[in-house]
Amino acid sequence: MSRPPYLLVAALLAFFVVGCEDEFTPPAASNAAGASAATAAPSASASAKAIAEIVREFDEADFVESDDNRDPFRSFEGMFLRRVTGTKTVQRKVKAGSFTLEELRLTAIVGRSVRRLMLTDPSGFGWVLYTGDYVGKPEFVGVGGNGGQEIPLNWRVDRIRKNDVVFIREDASHPEIPPTTRVVPLYPAGEGDNETSQG
Repeated sequence: MSRPPYLLVAALLAFFVVGCEDEFTPPAASNAAGASAATAAPSASASAKAIAEIVREFDEADFVESDDNRDPFRSFEGMFLRRVTGTKTVQRKVKAGSFTLEELRLTAIVGRSVRRLMLTDPSGFGWVLYTGDYVGKPEFVGVGGNGGQEIPLNWRVDRIRKNDVVFIREDASHPEIPPTTRVVPLYPAGEGDNETSQG
């Protein structure tokens, strides 16, 4: 029994398709790949040699700041600040800072809950103060001899009592000196009743 010719043709085609599935590398291409691998090897060794040449030894002079060797973390903020000399600034909050303590008059003492007092300045404005508040025009005292810094000394409310207020003035730079104390009565009998004492 003879087979149809189209089956024979289909079998031959299938044989050729299966036999041609393996890739064929031409000799020229394989030679090119070998040549590229050969050129890659010398370039890798050349880069390793270049890195070895870049590595450098450092000594102490390399870390000293100069015009040629600037510290990258140095701040230049101080170059843009305007320095003001010859002025005296008070860093603390002071009430009635334009008047001396002698110019202020004690007009009221409130003893309920938190004790407080009222001082009236020559313009008639009333200043409410609590224990620990600074008051009055500061007196500047020199520190460090000639040309030294001057620090402000203000009166501070030390105690608020029923009929008078105790003010103290102390120099924080000289804690060995006892503070100056002034007692201001609510109802003064006369100008001589305001006494100043040390201790």
